[in-house]
Amino acid sequence: MDRMNVGIDVSKDDFKAAVKDSKNETLMPGNTYKKDKPGMDSFMNDVDKLKEEHGDHVIYGMESTGIYHLPLYQYLLDAGEDVKVFNGLELEGFKQSQIRKTETDEIAAERIAEALILEREPSHDPSEDPSLIRIRELERLRFRMVKKTSKCKTQANRVMDIICQGYTDVFGDILCKSSIAIIKHTIRKTRLFETDVETMTEVLQEYLSKSKAKKKAKKLDRIFQNTVVPEYMQESCILEIHMLIQQFQMIKKQIDRIERKLEKLVEKQDPYMLSVPGIGPITAGVILGELRDPSRFSSGKEVTAFAGLDPSVKESGKMRKEGKISKRGPPNLRAALYKATLPAITHNPVCKEFYDRLKEKGKHHDVARIAVARKLLLIAYSVEKNEHEFYVPSYVSEEYISKEN
Repeated sequence: MDRMNVGIDVSKDDFKAAVKDSKNETLMPGNTYKKDKPGMDSFMNDVDKLKEEHGDHVIYGMESTGIYHLPLYQYLLDAGEDVKVFNGLELEGFKQSQIRKTETDEIAAERIAEALILEREPSHDPSEDPSLIRIRELERLRFRMVKKTSKCKTQANRVMDIICQGYTDVFGDILCKSSIAIIKHTIRKTRLFETDVETMTEVLQEYLSKSKAKKKAKKLDRIFQNTVVPEYMQESCILEIHMLIQQFQMIKKQIDRIERKLEKLVEKQDPYMLSVPGIGPITAGVILGELRDPSRFSSGKEVTAFAGLDPSVKESGKMRKEGKISKRGPPNLRAALYKATLPAITHNPVCKEFYDRLKEKGKHHDVARIAVARKLLLIAYSVEKNEHEFYVPSYVSEEYISKEN
């Protein structure tokens, strides 16, 4: 009997399903089902009826939508069904080969069914491993929470620029521990900036050396003595800065909680990339969560394109010009890799030599860091795909290896 290919296009509230046989004959046009258990049960009943007449094996295909496809995907797995999850790039390439001017959800479901027919070995996509999905959702939650802390800092900068001109020049991070301590000490409802150098030095010494604390306290004292605060702005600004500090500290605690959970999940996976200097459990969690199964990428070029670390290209006639990175992939992956470049440049001989070589060529620090981020991603991809721990290749000079040791 023939194999039935079920293409499914999933949206937020429902999904469309179309069924084709191996000869691309339509057995069921795009039907709509609710994305709840009764809707999924109804869908399975329709497929079972077709199965009795047209085929003894069914393969289901759907596009990865981030989160919307997961309930139906899990439902099918629990039922013991064979499911193929396509990434968007796979289906985009197939779509471009089809002669269709417009596409509806029904047509999208048929297109996925047709993609299944062309698959040589359609099967469950290992990149949808539930443990990796858990890691992905946690690291994405962490990224969203980190963005909230950044927003708190932006708002805090605005408030301090209003009530204390020059304060934001003293602290690179407006909501670092030493800055928060000074704000709590000097900005109160009943008194504003009533302090002295000695007292501020004592406050700052908990976070800085005595000499640095005194130097910073003197700068702050000059700023506080010369600041002019509009009286009508005081109440709202004082209230806002303290509220922002509370929000920031609460979110930081929540991030710590997420990171503890994420680290435990990464430890269970025990990825090879943890052997790469510069990649810790959190960075590894982001890479694992976004790349998932490395075998779904055929080359390092695909991986860098997926991450948006490949250069954008502008073509006009015979002219071809490469610009800045495309930034079309997950922003959390790029952010994690970029942050990891600093420890990688310090502790990873491969990245250190690569960075120095770029700097010698006149590349800006930020440009060199982006290149190192791409290098770090390719190293992580390589060790995971080849299932071996990181080692320093022979082309890296002894100078950099001795620095690391």
